[in-house]
Amino acid sequence: MNKKQFLSILEARLSPLPLSERNELLSEVATHFEIGLQDGRSEEDIARELGDPFEMAREALGDRYMDMTIQTPNSPGTVGRLFIGIGLLFCALVAVPFLVTLCTGGLALAIGAAAIMLSPVLLLLDYLYNGTFYPAKLFLSISLVGVGILLAYIVRWVYIGLVIIIRGYFRWNVRMMKGRSV
Repeated sequence: MNKKQFLSILEARLSPLPLSERNELLSEVATHFEIGLQDGRSEEDIARELGDPFEMAREALGDRYMDMTIQTPNSPGTVGRLFIGIGLLFCALVAVPFLVTLCTGGLALAIGAAAIMLSPVLLLLDYLYNGTFYPAKLFLSISLVGVGILLAYIVRWVYIGLVIIIRGYFRWNVRMMKGRSV
């Protein structure tokens, strides 16, 4: 948590206090941040040292503390969430088939790699069925195994990329529904 976030949470929670008391406490916390920054510490370290801003507000308010939920400006209401959900549904009508197509393409590459790596077995079956052996087929079969191994390695990275894309898409959907666009 940085200085701005810490102070905004604290200010929102201290709203029941008189303005002069609230400004005095906020000024002390801001001064603590400034001194820490001059000492070379990061805002996150200073915030961690100060503790939880909710707990700090609870202590400052004493009996006047009420557990309240803060509606941030970026947080959508019920109607906003409904429209975001409808928008995400229409987005999913395009994104999900696209992701399925990418996964199917990766599966086709994996099947192709497996088939190419099995070319020596197919060569053996050809020899058992026809009874003729051609050295050129053997060398081609061995080189295809190398190509299949390379393709299998590529397929592995394709699937890792697909998993990252799919996770990112679903996390984005969750963030949008919660009202956090970044």
